[in-house]
Amino acid sequence: MTRRQVRARMRRMKEKYEEAEEETGEINLVPYMDIVTNIIIFLLASVVNQVPLGTVNASSPTFGGGGGGGEEEKPSLNLTVTVGNSGFTLAGSGGVMPPIPKLPTGDYDYVALTTKLTEVKNQFKDETKATFNADAGTAYEIVIKTLDAMREDKDGHMLFPDIVFAAGIL
Repeated sequence: MTRRQVRARMRRMKEKYEEAEEETGEINLVPYMDIVTNIIIFLLASVVNQVPLGTVNASSPTFGGGGGGGEEEKPSLNLTVTVGNSGFTLAGSGGVMPPIPKLPTGDYDYVALTTKLTEVKNQFKDETKATFNADAGTAYEIVIKTLDAMREDKDGHMLFPDIVFAAGIL
């Protein structure tokens, strides 16, 4: 056999071997595993960014001065100011007050809110806590103006400086 014949024979044997390997050979899974791993990592990273995380301020309970004495304990106010589409709603332990509607211009009536809170403060002089409640879509400016109206009156006297956000606000 000449060199040329040997090369031709080797080429034919190599082609037959490659055809047989393609028919019965194993699939290389490494590229597929790389793709699946990358997809899983991408999905985990994108889901983590969509989970809303929020904090809620909570006050720890305080210790009382002890039982006994014939002193009558005053009920707590549990004042809640809610901002809605139609205006403000004030509620407490005793019930819900009449709502404070928006002005004819469509703006919130912060003066009426402060006036109503001043009336409440005159009845509950020792109370400093209030809860603020609003939708998540409430504008930031409205939230700040409402908090300002809840904290002090037009003369600068403190009304309810310890304001806690309701748990539904995120």
